[in-house]
Amino acid sequence: MLIGAEGFYAINNPFQTNGPKWFSEIKWLDFDMYLRMDLPGVGSDPDVVDISVDDSKKGVTIKALAPCLNINDSFPRSYYTYIGLGCHCCEISSVDNPQVTDGVLRQILSTTPIKGDDGAPGSPPEDPESTGKILQPHPGLSEGPASAYEYKQLLDGSVYVRLDMPGVSDVDINVDFVNYRLIVVGDAPTVSHDSGGLSYSAVAAQFGYNIHVRLINAEISGSGKQ
Repeated sequence: MLIGAEGFYAINNPFQTNGPKWFSEIKWLDFDMYLRMDLPGVGSDPDVVDISVDDSKKGVTIKALAPCLNINDSFPRSYYTYIGLGCHCCEISSVDNPQVTDGVLRQILSTTPIKGDDGAPGSPPEDPESTGKILQPHPGLSEGPASAYEYKQLLDGSVYVRLDMPGVSDVDINVDFVNYRLIVVGDAPTVSHDSGGLSYSAVAAQFGYNIHVRLINAEISGSGKQ
């Protein structure tokens, strides 16, 4: 984990070093709303994500399942959250092509102006203070481990680590062993209407001088680094 004098660069992820902060981003595209949301561990299978418009047509409910992606994961994770338009001038007409890639959900909510209201869509609420010394849990996590990091010493003497780096694919990550430390560096590129890409860096594990590392086996699953 990287923590400076002011705390973590982003209180939503202890490994993030650059880029937009917080678990989600909302951007208005004329009368359509673009939503990006981190869902660590959730894969690209459309069956594990359910998005439904509420009866008022003023918001959507998002449900998603992040299964155990490795035999050494402690528990699966479930997400349940509500995203509202935050305005009185329009209503949701459709949810267009939601996609989950590398543990990040992206979707566009198409809206229709309400007759008789000449207002424009309201701006999304300001993000909370996103730099600090106390990490915040994912507000949509309803079940499973809240930590972005998991470490296990296995019976065969090997070590298993899980790191959440949403948006990072298997071609945008580097794993190295330097001075008895396991270093993981990843980059999440800008996709679609994202306001920017993200960078991550982590000391995933540190070993004693009498430890001989035989093999580093890494894989990308959803947004976990293992």
